[in-house]
Amino acid sequence: MIASRPSRRLALLLALVGGAGLLGCRTPGAIPRGSALEQSLHHAVLVPDVADTTAAEVAAAALVSDREEAVLALERLESIDTVLIAFDEAPTGLGPVARDLVNTTVDDDRRYRDATRQLLEAGDVGPALRGRLEQEAADDPLLLARARMRDSYVISFGRAFNAVAEPLGRSIMTTSMAPYRLGRALLGYLAEVYREDPLPLQERQALVHWKDFLALHPDAEEAPELSIKVGQAEAEWRETQRNHAVRSAESALERGQIRLALVYADRALGYVPEDPKASDLRDEAAERLTRQRENRSHSLASVDPDEDGVAPPRARPLVVSLLLPNGDVAAAAQQLLTRAPDGPLADEATFALATTRGEAGDEDAMWDLLEQLAEQDPDRVNMARHAAAIYNNPDENAYEAFERAKHRNVLDSALWVLFGPFYRGLPDRGLPEPLGWALDVPAAAESVMGSPMRLIQLPWSPALPAEQLAAHYAYRYLERNPDGEHATEAREWLEAYEADRGNWVGAYRIAEEREGVSIEELDEYRDKAAEQSLRVAGEPKRRDVRLSMMRSVAQEYPDTPAGHQAGNSIRWEIANATEHRIRISRGFLVENPEVAGPGGVGLRPELLDGDAANGELHPEGLALLSGTEIVFYYLGPSGDGDDPPLSAHERIDADRLARLVSALEEASFENSLVDPDDAIEANSQRDVFFERARLGLADQADSRATAHSEFAYRGMRERYGMVRSRESILPFDLVIKGSLSDLSFGAFPRIRKPPTTPDAFLYR
Repeated sequence: MIASRPSRRLALLLALVGGAGLLGCRTPGAIPRGSALEQSLHHAVLVPDVADTTAAEVAAAALVSDREEAVLALERLESIDTVLIAFDEAPTGLGPVARDLVNTTVDDDRRYRDATRQLLEAGDVGPALRGRLEQEAADDPLLLARARMRDSYVISFGRAFNAVAEPLGRSIMTTSMAPYRLGRALLGYLAEVYREDPLPLQERQALVHWKDFLALHPDAEEAPELSIKVGQAEAEWRETQRNHAVRSAESALERGQIRLALVYADRALGYVPEDPKASDLRDEAAERLTRQRENRSHSLASVDPDEDGVAPPRARPLVVSLLLPNGDVAAAAQQLLTRAPDGPLADEATFALATTRGEAGDEDAMWDLLEQLAEQDPDRVNMARHAAAIYNNPDENAYEAFERAKHRNVLDSALWVLFGPFYRGLPDRGLPEPLGWALDVPAAAESVMGSPMRLIQLPWSPALPAEQLAAHYAYRYLERNPDGEHATEAREWLEAYEADRGNWVGAYRIAEEREGVSIEELDEYRDKAAEQSLRVAGEPKRRDVRLSMMRSVAQEYPDTPAGHQAGNSIRWEIANATEHRIRISRGFLVENPEVAGPGGVGLRPELLDGDAANGELHPEGLALLSGTEIVFYYLGPSGDGDDPPLSAHERIDADRLARLVSALEEASFENSLVDPDDAIEANSQRDVFFERARLGLADQADSRATAHSEFAYRGMRERYGMVRSRESILPFDLVIKGSLSDLSFGAFPRIRKPPTTPDAFLYR
């Protein structure tokens, strides 16, 4: 049977309407009428029952350390739970907490941890209490020391295992290279073992835990064995400190820091008296320091001239010209050089002439004369040492240092293309020289094979240290000689350098002082500099610092788009400034109903039911602002959580604010105990605001910039999505690795290094 045309049109219309409803229809959102809070909340006074009074008796006895009375009160409380369970009623839930409180009355930490483990084995402990008790049970010096020693063993074994597994695994396709790779890996392993401290980091932590245990329990049965371990570890610790001090002394001697080398050598001898290496270093440093002091004394000493020495009448014109404010030093020095070009005062006259050339602006002539003097023998020419000190000082002779750094950068760039990370030579690994060469020369040879790829990357690679040094000396030269002979050259180089690295503010400052710069170039630089300044100005968290920086952008670049945007941002910040902004997302409220419910903020239930027709909170949730003001964020007309929200401000009473912040903190602490991924984030300004809210002082505004706090409570699903990444329970990772340079490919297991503890930095 064939349907009529009107019937087909009606069916098509219904299908289109239904499809549109299925594909694109979304319930529109809007701000609900009235308040977002339930107004009829009444918190009646709790009347204590028998369980409450008994729990109070347990607490009172525990506070005065009356263990016997606390145990009796605990038995009465547990009897109440037994009766309730017998009549099929819910227990009070106070038993595990009360038992833990009674356990704290024991005067021995080991007995307390044993009692805590027994309480955990009972099985009726809540998740939050269980998390806290597990932390208490794990805070055992012997357990912590055992864990750190286990980490040390895993690291040692993993280093050896990985040294063998990786080269063998990478040689699956190129078995002929296996002996070579294995040999290199074993050399690297030997180098790591050689450089390893006698007492590694994890064993240092174990040593501290052992000493803590012995200080608390000197008569424990484990004490004799631990005392032997502590003695051995402390000897290794002294050896470790000696090695660090000796290496520091050697490094200081190489840099010419003689006094610092002497201090480190003395320190090494303090850890290991009469150590031969430290004694040799101390003797060498002391000898060099004595020689240095003798040279300084000789430089400052004065002697009477003999009859063949200086002739005062010949030197008098130069001396007088140097003393007079307007003396013609150049003429007097030139006259002295003309009369006696090789005389005893020729070097002094040359030095004085170089000084006058520099004051006259003839930089090249000054540095040429100083270079001539610096090349003379200091034992024969008096001013040679002074000239060398000035000529070789990069802060004084900045242009020469700038040129040397530029040439060094060209050479370093070519070497980097050829040798990669070995462009400055083989690294100093603190190893014997044959072992260092055997370890690094093959790696440097392999690095040469990657030179074509580095040649392609060269235009986009970051600046090498030599180029950064050249920029420093160029700025130094312009600071000392803004109108010098080479100022234009230095500015052009610096402008290109700053532009290449994206520092448009620096490039704009330099371009402003360059001769011949066009207005179009300056406008382009100004726009880019303003954008960069605005981006930096938005980074600080403190509002006063942020506003100050944005004000500078608006004042310095008023005719740029970024300058206008900075002005608009300032106006928005001032209009929307609040003392605090503690945001609570919708996801957090859903996951923690005690915060959203009557014990917290007291939200109307329909705002979290997922139906936008009766009003629904936006994923942004709500935010606590100045005083007792709260802003609620609702879904917009589109009903889409990705669209900007609609906002509505309300004020709550001080009691409700106090309940809210208390519920927030309690939920945060409980979540941190139950879920390791939900750790508490420290924020001192937030904590101050919460304390003021609990005391009823929230309405007394604290206008200090440092009092402003911004914080966000977010749900776990918002942070991690549907699935959180978890660390594998296996102690190793399967690594797939390949290289185009040597056409290697393979897969191998790698023992995972145990993570360091949060306090590890204290033991480095």
